[in-house]
Amino acid sequence: MAYYLRLPLQMKQLYLVFNIVKLTPAPDDPIAGWKTEDHPLPIIIDRKAKWEVEEILNSHWHWRRFQYLIK
Repeated sequence: MAYYLRLPLQMKQLYLVFNIVKLTPAPDDPIAGWKTEDHPLPIIIDRKAKWEVEEILNSHWHWRRFQYLIK
């Protein structure tokens, strides 16, 4: 089974016929047992969002910038 889609002209490079398997809704929990943590709300200082860092766990270079893993 397949679906024929009517897409806008900006998407004309896409193939218009899709298998039904590719158009099914994604599951609510795509990775079983994976829990997402709620991030703390930022503290607003001078109209800028700031977060309190408890600990720096790791750091590395990525595209000429340092990235930090923080807690």
